[in-house]
Amino acid sequence: MRWMQWCRAHRRLTVLALIILFVVIYFQLNSVEVQARKLGNRPFTPEAWATASQLMRAEMTASLLDQYDTSSFTRHDVVALLGPPTGYYDHDTNPAYFVGPTTVESMYGKGYLLVFQTNKYDGEVDSVFFFPEVE
Repeated sequence: MRWMQWCRAHRRLTVLALIILFVVIYFQLNSVEVQARKLGNRPFTPEAWATASQLMRAEMTASLLDQYDTSSFTRHDVVALLGPPTGYYDHDTNPAYFVGPTTVESMYGKGYLLVFQTNKYDGEVDSVFFFPEVE
């Protein structure tokens, strides 16, 4: 009997914990690395990236993210590795590159935008993501 009373009393806490768990699982299942794998598995090299088409660059993103710990990068490191940005995301301090098919469109242009969001004060990469998300 006491167990049932305890469960009723803590029902909201249990529901909240389950919601948080599902949110965490969703973001893990749809991480930038998982999204990149959906685009292909072409090997990344800076030389190949420099001459690649937008579609080929999309296929290289998983390899790029596997090879480099971008969380330790600065804006300068990203541009040194990938060249001048081909897209724009909110601020010019965020290097962004169009990758993938031009049939994907957003307010930023045609293709997925691979964004290296940086801290405006120290230039360090805070996060890497696709806009829009790769489905």
